[in-house]
Amino acid sequence: MRMSSKPVAAVSQVSRDELEQARCDLAAVFRIAAHEMLNEGIDNHFSHTLGDGTFLVNRWGIHWSQMRRSDILRVDQEGNVIDGDGIVERTAFCIHEAVHRQCPDATTVLHTHMPYATAVACIKGGFIETLTQQSLFFYKKVSYESYGGIANHRAEGDRMASNIGNHTVTFLHNHGVMVSGPTPGVALHDLYFLERACRLQVLAQSTGEPLIMVPDDIVELTASQRENYDDDKETYFNAMKKILDENEPEYRD
Repeated sequence: MRMSSKPVAAVSQVSRDELEQARCDLAAVFRIAAHEMLNEGIDNHFSHTLGDGTFLVNRWGIHWSQMRRSDILRVDQEGNVIDGDGIVERTAFCIHEAVHRQCPDATTVLHTHMPYATAVACIKGGFIETLTQQSLFFYKKVSYESYGGIANHRAEGDRMASNIGNHTVTFLHNHGVMVSGPTPGVALHDLYFLERACRLQVLAQSTGEPLIMVPDDIVELTASQRENYDDDKETYFNAMKKILDENEPEYRD
């Protein structure tokens, strides 16, 4: 899917400051995810809706560790690039356009094949939400979707998005995971801690010993303590951006 002409009217619906800040933040999320080894080569994709029917997504062919603001493209609902230079990978468009259209609360959507979460997506028992403090972050926020082949057509993207609803995590059987959030920072926090929770689950299950589950009353208590935690999640993103600003300031280019 190659870039097309750039309608001026579409670009003007979102302020330039808002657009560039969102592109910069999404580039930062890519670099941080690469540092945490959540990427798979140059594959997978992140997106952020701008609320006017357009969304941001990464340009095809750039390693996450080298992502820059200028590598974040703005596309419309037909996949036309209306701001930026580059190509949008077909599955990136088909998946993210469908999720943003069907799930209006999914402002930022992160799709990865990160290893531990993908391993959990391949087992019948799935993700154990009551196993660790980290997994309790996602209590009652998890959905599942069966594998339907490579999502290189819009019907498959629609199918993948159809069961998400208000869940912020979707395990894609035999494939990977999608994590959404109201901002790039919140979504990144949850992506990072989901992989940590899955890693702990895989390690615990690998011992072959019985698992200790958090008691039901403590699960409910922790779930109530979790509410209104999004501001704290942004603190992680801000701390990581400081590291980027010191060591890799070119991500803003």
